[in-house]
Amino acid sequence: MRCLFILMILFVKLISAQNEKSDLFGFATSNSFIYCDVNDSIFMQYVKDLNPRVLRFPGGAVGNYYHYGKPGYGFDFEEIQKYDAGKFLKRAKGLVRDIERRNHYHNYIQDFITLTKSTNSKVILVANMFIDNDDILHMIKDMKKYNIEIVGVELGSELTNRYFFQKGYTIEDYVKSAKSITKKIRNYDPDIKIGIVAAPLGKLGNHRHNRWNSVLSELDFYDAIIVHSYAKVIKGKDQYGQMITEEKESDNQKELFNIYKTRTLDFLLYDLHDEINVYYDLFNRPIWITEWNLQMSKTTANTMLQSLFVASYLLEIASSSDYVSLTTYHNLAGRDYSGSIFNNHNQELSIHSTYYPLRMIGEIFNINGDIKINRNNIAEEVFQYDISINNELRYSYIINWANDRINLDEMLSAKRYNSYYFTNLYDKSNDLGCFLTEEHTDLEFEKVYLREYSISLIEFK
Repeated sequence: MRCLFILMILFVKLISAQNEKSDLFGFATSNSFIYCDVNDSIFMQYVKDLNPRVLRFPGGAVGNYYHYGKPGYGFDFEEIQKYDAGKFLKRAKGLVRDIERRNHYHNYIQDFITLTKSTNSKVILVANMFIDNDDILHMIKDMKKYNIEIVGVELGSELTNRYFFQKGYTIEDYVKSAKSITKKIRNYDPDIKIGIVAAPLGKLGNHRHNRWNSVLSELDFYDAIIVHSYAKVIKGKDQYGQMITEEKESDNQKELFNIYKTRTLDFLLYDLHDEINVYYDLFNRPIWITEWNLQMSKTTANTMLQSLFVASYLLEIASSSDYVSLTTYHNLAGRDYSGSIFNNHNQELSIHSTYYPLRMIGEIFNINGDIKINRNNIAEEVFQYDISINNELRYSYIINWANDRINLDEMLSAKRYNSYYFTNLYDKSNDLGCFLTEEHTDLEFEKVYLREYSISLIEFK
């Protein structure tokens, strides 16, 4: 009996030693399998080196209309036309043409399983809320068949958007289908976590978004809320994470991107945390941020500004919020230039500026142990995130948003120092996602200068 008790203690210690923040390092896979081939060893090696901990399938908009077992994402155009007053029908037809052009006759859940097994990732699945069938159960069963851990199920994506409302979709419709699908999932596996779609904040009075959140906050059948987070730094009209029109605020690139930088830092240091706190106060549930990025625009895409943003976003969430338990970056791969890490247009794979910063930051989410992250401001617009593992300082990430170099020699006796940097915030990486780089190993109190506009990793001895 005593031996059994000791084994139980050891098991509890082992579980508690796992990285509780690992689910923050996730990626959405929307459209990835149309444009990128999981049988391409080069693409797969890049993704393996990124080392994602969570992958999302089928994605946002495509997830809302996904059908299990049919070619590609199994779109039903009549279903889309019935529920969507926006442009997704046109987009879906374009995606299907690309699917047929590539002779893809299999359902993309097969590619998703291949990618997930190859990267040893967990998964979060998105359910189609417009149909009454067992598709989500088939998806869950496929994951279990291949021993893939399911972090949770999202009950739809962005279903509070206006183009659903224009077709008559209401909170009552959502609650009815959400309860029905939840019951099916719970009957099959009561341990699977369920997330419901929260509406955006900031509306006045009796706006339908406020009513949506109010109704859901009174219910208790779910485990988490789902929000999407896009930092808007460009003036103009935006819609669903993407800039539609842009106001040109300066003809000088340096001046323009300094304006964007100020807004980005305000979002990261204040707006992001305020929004998380408001959501948690309203719902009192863990928060899943299943899409996040800069508001997508060709102006800021693939720039050093976007690189600094993605590194800072993850470190801010990991260091400052106990309410967010999962994030998935939008997006892993596709044909778009603004959001995806990997772009495959005309059968040519290119890598964007977010790849290497995310790969660098991902190190901390792939280490077992009790991880604590503390942010210090070591200079104006320069932030140091100290990573302690089991109460021992192991890493420091330093994000330098300033156009200044800083001497680091007072803190360095380091095993490794890596830094990515560019001369300007508006500089774009080449097709391999490459920056200017600086690397040192086995430093012994040597002088090292933190470069301007840089993302640096120090691993201590």
